[in-house]
Amino acid sequence: MSFLRPEMPTLPVEYDKASDINPPSTPLVTSINSLPAELLIEIFAFYSVVEPLGPIALRSVSGRWRDITDTSPLVWRHISLDDEKRSLSIQRHQAELWTKLSYPLTFDVTVNATNPDSVLPLISPLLPSIERWRSFSLTGQRDEELDMAEMSLNLLTFNTLNISIRETEYWEEDDTKTTFVPTYPTWPFAYVMNIWTRNLPSHQVLVPLRFTCISITVGSIPEGSFETDFAQPKSIMDFLQACPELESFYFAGWPRNEDVSKQVFPTVSLPKLRTLHLRSTCSARAYLSNLDVPQLQNLYLAHLNVDFELKGEYNESGDSDDEARDYSQSPSSDRATGMGLRKLIQRCKPPIRALEMDFSDMRTKDFRYIFDNLPDLEEFRIVASDMSDKVVRLLKPILLEDGSIGLRMPRLRQLKLYNCQRLNGSALVTGLGSRVAYTDKNRGDTLAEVVIAGCEGFTDTHRAMLERTLRNRLHGD
Repeated sequence: MSFLRPEMPTLPVEYDKASDINPPSTPLVTSINSLPAELLIEIFAFYSVVEPLGPIALRSVSGRWRDITDTSPLVWRHISLDDEKRSLSIQRHQAELWTKLSYPLTFDVTVNATNPDSVLPLISPLLPSIERWRSFSLTGQRDEELDMAEMSLNLLTFNTLNISIRETEYWEEDDTKTTFVPTYPTWPFAYVMNIWTRNLPSHQVLVPLRFTCISITVGSIPEGSFETDFAQPKSIMDFLQACPELESFYFAGWPRNEDVSKQVFPTVSLPKLRTLHLRSTCSARAYLSNLDVPQLQNLYLAHLNVDFELKGEYNESGDSDDEARDYSQSPSSDRATGMGLRKLIQRCKPPIRALEMDFSDMRTKDFRYIFDNLPDLEEFRIVASDMSDKVVRLLKPILLEDGSIGLRMPRLRQLKLYNCQRLNGSALVTGLGSRVAYTDKNRGDTLAEVVIAGCEGFTDTHRAMLERTLRNRLHGD
C-alpha cells in the first residue's frame, strides 16, 4: 500500500501565473510503515469491526504491528461471536482474549446465534466483565439491540439468571424478549438476565457462572407433540455444576414421567445454596438425592404429588413399604419425595429452618425420619396433605433411652396446616396440646404460631379445646 504526495517543482524567474494554480507534480511512494502509530491504531480499529478476527491477522504482519496491536485496547473493543463460523471452545478463547486486551475500555458485543442453545455458552466468558459492555447486539434466532451504557450493570446489581426451556416452534412470535432487564421496572438498580433455549448447555462449555439466583422453567408442550429429550434431570444437574456461587435455585418443570433410576447422576456441590424450590416435576427424587447443599435453610416443594405410578426401580435403604399403611392418593410420589429428602439429609445434614410442602407429600415413615433429623427446623407448612394422625402424634414429647423427655424438631416455632383432610381433630388437640404444655413449662423454644385451616376433621369444638393451651397463638388462616 502506498500514498502519493505532490512535489513542488523548481520555478523559473518568469512563469505563467495561471500554471501556478495547478503546478505539475510527480508521485513519491510512501510505505504504510512510515505512518505514525496513532494513525495505524485508528485504521486497525476500523478493520477489527469489519473483520471479527482482524486483530489476529494484523499482529501477524510484523513485529511493529504486533506491538501496536497488543498494546492498543481500541483495536480489541469489538467482540463478534458466531455459532456458525467457529467452535464454542475457540470463541471462548477469543472472548477471553479480547476482554483482556481491550481493558480498561468498554467494548461492544455482537452475537449471531442461529441455534438458541448457543447464546449462553457464547457470552458466558464475557459476563464477569458485564460492567464494561457498551452495547449488545443479537441476531439469528431472534434480533435484539441494547445500549448497555444506559444500565448500571455490575457484579453487585447483576446476580439473577432466568432460563426458559421450550421448543422454538412454540415461542410466540409476538412475545417480546429482552436479555437484560431490571428486576423490577421501577427499580433499575438490580438486573436479570433472560435466556430462552431448547436445551441447557453443559458446564463443560461454560465458564463458571457467578449468579447467586437462578430460575429454570420448562414450558408446557401440547400432549403428543414433543418427542425429543429435553430438560432431563441429568442435564439440569450437569448445568448446575457451572454455578458455584448459587444461593437460591428455583425449578419448575413439566411433569414428564421418565425412568431415571438407571442413570448415573453427578453429585452437585452448591456450597452457598440457602433456598431450594422444586415445583411440578416427577424427578424430585433425582434432584434431592444428588445435591450437596450443606448451607440449605429454606426448602419449598410444590405440586409434586401425582396419582400415577412413577417409573423406575429403586432398592435403597428405606424403599420398603410403609409399615403405617396409611391412606394416600399419591403413594408413588410420596415415596419419591420422602426418599429424596432422606438422601439429601444423609449426604450433608443441611440446617433447614423452613420446610414448605404444597401438594407434596410423604409416607408416615418418611415424616418420622425427617422430623427426627431436622433439629434446626423452625417453620413447617403443609398444604393438601394426606398425612394421618400418626404424623401429628410425632409432635408429642417423647421418652428418650436415658429416661429424659425430648422433642422432635425442638426449635419448631411455626406450624401451618392447610386442607389436610385426613387429620382428626382429637389427634391435633392431643398432639399439639401436650407439646405446648411441655415446652411452655420447660423450654424456651415453643410454638409461637399454629395455623389450622380447611381441615374438616378439626371442628369448632376442637379449636376451643386447643385454644385453652395455645391461647392467641392458634389461628384459622
